[in-house]
Amino acid sequence: MRLLISALTLALISTSSLFAHARGESYLFLEFLEQSIEGRVEFSYEDLRKKLDINIKQDGQPSEELLLANTPLVHDYLVDRLKLSPIGAEAYQIKFSKSLLFNVEGGWAQFPFTIESGPVPEEIEITFVPGFEDDVMHRGVLVIEKGEWPSPEYEMLVSLVFGPSNSTQILDRLNPPASMTPVPMIWQGILHIWIGIDHILFLLALALPIVLVKNAGTWSPAPKIGTSLWSLLKIVTIFTIAHSITLLLASLEIITLPSRLVESIIAASIILVAINNILGKRQNTSLVIILLLGLFHGLGFASVMGELPFRVSNLKEFILIILGFNFGVELGQIAILVVLFPILFALRKTSVYRPIILVGGSGALILIAGFWFIERAFGL
Repeated sequence: MRLLISALTLALISTSSLFAHARGESYLFLEFLEQSIEGRVEFSYEDLRKKLDINIKQDGQPSEELLLANTPLVHDYLVDRLKLSPIGAEAYQIKFSKSLLFNVEGGWAQFPFTIESGPVPEEIEITFVPGFEDDVMHRGVLVIEKGEWPSPEYEMLVSLVFGPSNSTQILDRLNPPASMTPVPMIWQGILHIWIGIDHILFLLALALPIVLVKNAGTWSPAPKIGTSLWSLLKIVTIFTIAHSITLLLASLEIITLPSRLVESIIAASIILVAINNILGKRQNTSLVIILLLGLFHGLGFASVMGELPFRVSNLKEFILIILGFNFGVELGQIAILVVLFPILFALRKTSVYRPIILVGGSGALILIAGFWFIERAFGL
């Protein structure tokens, strides 16, 4: 799924199953009976071709004969990528049955199976790894079914969403969760900035000289709060624009860089800003530098967002998810600065501010970020 933008625009509404299949997703359907589990895995024709090198079309049309001929390859692919088990116990044996074509929404292939589980436990450990190997934005979606279509009692619940960092999860089948929507992504963005210590230290490095001005080559306390607030506003705006751009581009896989490189540059960004604080070469860190460094922080945000359990079901929803996460990052960032700025401004005239808080604090940031840089750059 390299061209995720095209894939996202192909989100349609199923008229035969009341479930919208989407490119960029593979599905695990489960129905829990008294003594067994009925299920099926569904792959799009496109994913079968791209990820498994299986083409089930003949003269442009899906062929049941080709599907059946290639079914053993799909079963082999799923051996280590689909597991269900009671908590702490061995995985159930999965018995696959005849594969089927499902010609809606671009075309899908169904691979049904049965598990003779005996009494089905309340909690089940599920591993589902359908195509994460070369596509961090691909998602595996667990759909719990109850009853038979088209019975009026038929029910369907989109529950667990599997990604690269959570390919094994525990399902409480009596209280199944719902997939993450754009609104909860706001909290995820806030949480990430609050627990992302490297991003917090970058903001701190930027904020330390904000309450000072440069006069005759030396730092002096800013005379008015408005001067410092204006500098802070410019920094936050540029940083926000920069990381928003790369968050979107990286999430859509238009830009991809190795995680080690991105995380190393984020550590280096803290070092660069902190060195400028100590040397005092510029009034504040250049806005151009903040823009460039912010681009890499956006790539860091994208790598985290790519591991969250959201669905990639259509372009509109995906954009809302990105906006929700980014808005949360901004709220978390503003909350930090709202607490930090008044403290720095109140201390700016004290004798300890420049030698200890500015220079000493920046020195500590260099040591911490330097350790991270070595650790990340060399994979230690």
